[in-house]
Amino acid sequence: MGRLGIYLVYDRQNIIDRYIGYFLKELKTCVSTLLVVCNMPFIAQGREILEEYADQIYFRENLGFDAGGFKDALCNLAGWETVLRYDELVLANDSMFGPFCPMRDIFDEMGRRGVDFWGLTKNGPYEKQGIDAFPEHIQSFFIAVGSRMLHSGHFRDYWEGMGYFQSFNQTIREYELRFTPHFANLGYTYDVLANIEANNSKKLENNYCQYAQISYELIKKRHFPFFKKKPLTDEFELLEQQTQENMRQSIDYIDRHTDYDIDLIWDNVIRTLNVADLQRTLHFQYIISSSSAGLNGSTAAIVFISHGDSAEYVLEYLRVLPEECVVQVAAHRKELLEPYQEAGFCCQTIAPQRMNGYLAEFCTYDYVCVLHDMDLTSQNRRSCTGKSAFYGVWENLLKNEGHISGIEECFAKESRLGLLASPQLNFAEYFAEAGKGWNGMYEGVRRTAERLGLNCQISENKAPYRVTNNVWIRGRILSRLKDMAEGELQYLPYLWSYLAQDAGCYSGVVESTDYASMNEVNLKYYLDQIAAGVRNQYGTFEYFFEMQKKILEPALRDFCKKYGRIYIYGTGLMARRYRDLFPEIDAFIISDGQVRLEELYGTPVKYLSEINLSDDCGIVLCLFKANQAQVLEQLKKRGFQNYFCIQYGGI
Repeated sequence: MGRLGIYLVYDRQNIIDRYIGYFLKELKTCVSTLLVVCNMPFIAQGREILEEYADQIYFRENLGFDAGGFKDALCNLAGWETVLRYDELVLANDSMFGPFCPMRDIFDEMGRRGVDFWGLTKNGPYEKQGIDAFPEHIQSFFIAVGSRMLHSGHFRDYWEGMGYFQSFNQTIREYELRFTPHFANLGYTYDVLANIEANNSKKLENNYCQYAQISYELIKKRHFPFFKKKPLTDEFELLEQQTQENMRQSIDYIDRHTDYDIDLIWDNVIRTLNVADLQRTLHFQYIISSSSAGLNGSTAAIVFISHGDSAEYVLEYLRVLPEECVVQVAAHRKELLEPYQEAGFCCQTIAPQRMNGYLAEFCTYDYVCVLHDMDLTSQNRRSCTGKSAFYGVWENLLKNEGHISGIEECFAKESRLGLLASPQLNFAEYFAEAGKGWNGMYEGVRRTAERLGLNCQISENKAPYRVTNNVWIRGRILSRLKDMAEGELQYLPYLWSYLAQDAGCYSGVVESTDYASMNEVNLKYYLDQIAAGVRNQYGTFEYFFEMQKKILEPALRDFCKKYGRIYIYGTGLMARRYRDLFPEIDAFIISDGQVRLEELYGTPVKYLSEINLSDDCGIVLCLFKANQAQVLEQLKKRGFQNYFCIQYGGI
């Protein structure tokens, strides 16, 4: 007899990272047999990690997500004859880092509770009118099943009767939300390791996913020795509740107060997540106060000059740099370099198309600052605007020796920090850059990254957090620039953070304390003015999300007036949050093949194929942006153009 463990893995790049090996090593101390199900056709890297601990490895198509993988393992791959030889069963997936304590301690603790099935965390019951409702449930990334339930016909019938879900949200609704109440209603008892009751509420709309919102508290105080990866990308919830401080607190706590190797986390999240997500959720924003420690590594400042009238201002910064910092000034015309040669700086004439190869030559330095001058004259605009922009870049990257020393300390303290950029300028015409995203450059950047073989996560839905040609960077990363073609240099401002990601590093923003104090005041002023304008134009609101809805509502109503029939595409969180903006709709739509509700809020739910897409039909897409792209492709294939997209948060 004994205990059977089934562990499910999926990776878009078919890679098995080291954190999985650590988890399996711990799990193997508690199970007699360990089966690993790979929701991917093969393993390109890291197969030896699984082979060290798994008694059997299965490969399958990623059909039905985690639920589909567990179903196939139980019903087909291992089979019930094998599964029912064991006293207990453990179903776990690869979405968590840890454990931060011995796995044996967890199983011993839960064994003393004497329940039929258990997990690590659960979500309290939730209900909010017009938004959503669901029962208390164990969160399905880890479920252990005892003998009484495992050997019942109920358990086998549940898995045999379950279909293969078409979307992640559908898997949550049809599997995770139903598993616990289904078996509890049959008389089986359950519990979880983490103490979530301290933050549960009798007012059901105040219950929430605690591992996502308060991970630091759960790890430190509530007996949850794991860290989940998904909240690092869950920008909607983190911003709405202002809880992203937990992400960085959790990682810092794991690093400083547990024996867990923090590089197991960094190796995976830097490789698999979008660097813009990491920069925001882990708030890689560094405010530098001058340090007197001096320079500890080999440092170079590479300055590109394009404007003859900038020398007076550039030299003010270069003259205060420490002697240990190598300074190289480059320009495409020799006469632009004359003031710098007279000042004693090393200069070189470089054709613009050779800039990448030139920068690559500095890859042997520990840290390199790449800077460009600006037009500081009044020929094209008031010179004060150009000078303020120049200050916003140079003051934050090359303020003085103490500032540079502080930047070096950041790099030295955080070995995974690869790049720092100055904050986005937000005044004069620079304000118009906010929210532009890729600005038409996505395909070129994607093709360049692909040709260079960069291991990075580029998405049309998420532009780089900073587009710039002025950065501090670890020198070794510059070596990749030598492979860029002349026509690709236009994409370099978009590529910096992806170059760092390819090197296994995250990226951030750096500010001097003086600049940060001014910038914070300005950002507060902008926010106040925007909020006041929305309130005056559209009415009052309480939350940021409500403000976005206020802005969206007039355009949405104008769209709906054009058509005789209106449909909402989606039945998930977005559709439920925006439902109140529609005076009347004919139906909700979901993609063909998905498991569907018969109705939602008294309105029927239909498949796309059931809808007559005529000229008097209008469809509002209430989907997160990643899902919108898939649906838009379906609509365009059918020649349908009458749609309105509500993106994440209504933006």
